[in-house]
Amino acid sequence: MSNKVIICGYGWLGGYLANALETRSLIATTRDKTKARTIQENGITPVLYTLGDDSAALASHFHRATLVLNIPPGRKKPELSEFTQQMKALIDKAVKAQITHIVFISTTSVYGDANNGVIDETSTPQPETASAVAHVAIEQHLLFHATHNHCKVNIVRLAGLTGPDRHPINSLRGKTLQAGNKPVNLVHVHDVVAALTSMIAQVPTQKVFHLCSLSHPKRGEYYTHAAHQRNVEAPEFSDTELPLHGKQIDASQSWQALGITPEYAHPNQMI
Repeated sequence: MSNKVIICGYGWLGGYLANALETRSLIATTRDKTKARTIQENGITPVLYTLGDDSAALASHFHRATLVLNIPPGRKKPELSEFTQQMKALIDKAVKAQITHIVFISTTSVYGDANNGVIDETSTPQPETASAVAHVAIEQHLLFHATHNHCKVNIVRLAGLTGPDRHPINSLRGKTLQAGNKPVNLVHVHDVVAALTSMIAQVPTQKVFHLCSLSHPKRGEYYTHAAHQRNVEAPEFSDTELPLHGKQIDASQSWQALGITPEYAHPNQMI
């Protein structure tokens, strides 16, 4: 356990995490000078950093720190080899500087959409998008360091992330969509933060974690209900009446390993 935590990629999730870690020495990266001033006003040491830039200023904080690596690649980019190489290079520099612990924020999209049924932490990734391929490559690079360089590593595969100010219905309302019988895989930011703070404090030996709710209603049923609850136009889904079909992210073992019962165990609690 390190008392110094670096949040590399201080975005929406990073803000929630920083609030929960306020008793620790915090460093956070941002690409925006205005945001850097806000970060500093909140008692956090800001580092202006864009992936691919000179990382000397950031690297000066690596020694004996915990690094939460949360830099998204951008969903719509068709080619991410440069992003992947830059992330690997940053990880290499952190390991060389004797980082204590790396927590990588990954995604359950590494399993693709071809999978059907229950997916647990031992399931083999089947990435289908450029982003998923990049995440798998970065995960494998981290696991190499964990094995060969004795670096403590935790990979956190997040389901769809929701929170008090973020929910998928906001972008789905009024749309006509397919596959209403696919399972919903969501996780609330408060449960994610509880898991991350536990990992930072205890550094579990388990390498790969799933963070997802414990229930998986059909998309067509759930988002119709969510729209009614929020008083917005409901999306229309095809195939909702068909049997449930698609990947269900099983996070039960991960929650158990962390000693956490998710507060938002059912997606209905996230609306």
